Amino acid sequence: MGRLAVFTALLVCFFAGRCSANGVFWHVTDFHYDFTYLHGAESGKICDSQTAGQPTPGNPGDWGDYLCDAPWRLIDSSVHAMKVIEPDPDFIIWTGDDTPHIYNDKMNTDVVLTIIGNLTDLIRSVFPNTQVYPVLGNHDYHPKHQMPPAPNTVYNTTWSMWNVPSWLTADVMDTFINGAYYTMVISPGLRLVGLNTVYYYTNDRVTAPTDNSTDPAGQFAWLEGVLQQAQTDNEKVFLIGHVPPGVFERAASKSWFYPEYNRRYLQVVTKYADVIKGQFFAHQHCDSFRIFYDDKGKAVSSMLLAPAVTPWMTTLAGVGANNPGIRLVRYDKNTGDLTDVSQYYSNLALANQEGSPLWGQEYSLRETFNLPDASTASLQDLLDSFSDESSDNFQKYYRYNSVGYDLSACDGSCKVAQLCAIKEVDYEKYGECINAVGSGANNAWVTALISIEVVVPLAVAVFSLVA
Repeated sequence: MGRLAVFTALLVCFFAGRCSANGVFWHVTDFHYDFTYLHGAESGKICDSQTAGQPTPGNPGDWGDYLCDAPWRLIDSSVHAMKVIEPDPDFIIWTGDDTPHIYNDKMNTDVVLTIIGNLTDLIRSVFPNTQVYPVLGNHDYHPKHQMPPAPNTVYNTTWSMWNVPSWLTADVMDTFINGAYYTMVISPGLRLVGLNTVYYYTNDRVTAPTDNSTDPAGQFAWLEGVLQQAQTDNEKVFLIGHVPPGVFERAASKSWFYPEYNRRYLQVVTKYADVIKGQFFAHQHCDSFRIFYDDKGKAVSSMLLAPAVTPWMTTLAGVGANNPGIRLVRYDKNTGDLTDVSQYYSNLALANQEGSPLWGQEYSLRETFNLPDASTASLQDLLDSFSDESSDNFQKYYRYNSVGYDLSACDGSCKVAQLCAIKEVDYEKYGECINAVGSGANNAWVTALISIEVVVPLAVAVFSLVA
């Protein structure tokens, strides 16, 4: 490049701000739109997603209720709040679960696709020129969770919705149509991989493993190939997906992946930890993180779990509800390093009281926890501080875990479950962690987790307890 060209490029960089390494993107997830809220629900209910076993509220709010999935006006408010807070993100990741927690007999494929289409139109209308990277969740299929590793109406139709400018490009059509996963370049040197981890979910009977080599839609083999090529090309990678590996920190007996898939995911992540700069997942409706270790016990990768927009109270005992949340992630465009996470939320009870949601910052990972960045090393330091009795970091984290809904203290077995879930994504090590600290956990479920044959009750597969 000649001197004049270099000088011109520098001028453009200076005046247009194009040399800035400071990047930012939105992560939004788990809308779970309930079209029956206050209109058309079963007799005696305020919504068809109303949490089972809970009394019907006498005075439900206009903006939603903690016993129900999100009404449209709450969802609309959340996306418009994103536009107000950060109107020009580099991109948006949208990690699925769009339909309500309603029994299969009241849903069908057309309803699922209509909801996905409505949400797609909403995001596109509010952010018309922003790159969007979407993936499907376990509620984005009918019957829910039973996502097949082959072409189908949902994959084909969502492809036609998302194969548009600033969304998915034509070159990812083959993997998306056949398995609803894909990879795209975010910018030179930085790649995104959108995974379909519904295949690994214990509620998906269609993809239950028959042995350790089972690979639904060939996604694991494909993923390793993408990461190997990224390593060769000196690219860094962001992984996104809906269902995460590991165990739910608020429900000590609830794992997400089949054991075989959990082990394989861990193997892939630790093998290519030098390439993977971030993992962004959801599904739990709660705000947490996970740390991945190599065989020497060194923290080599981490996963950020984003909370939901829906406030719905799960039927899992002791878990509770959450306030609606949206997440802004800051990163270095040149290296892919994560520099901060800013969590925004609206207090649903206050929104109903005041007549409108007030979206504000709940915390900044760097400022609230006094961390230098959002790297794996910083998250390990944060985890270490949770065991320091002189630090209030754990209680702050626990409050944010439910997006400010659960303000109770978390100690004893509650704290043990949280810490072990964050640290030990491997099921066997998680079981050892739970028992090592004298929690009195029952070993029966640990044995089930690490066995080859896992029996998944049909009732759970019909109606998901979580997300």
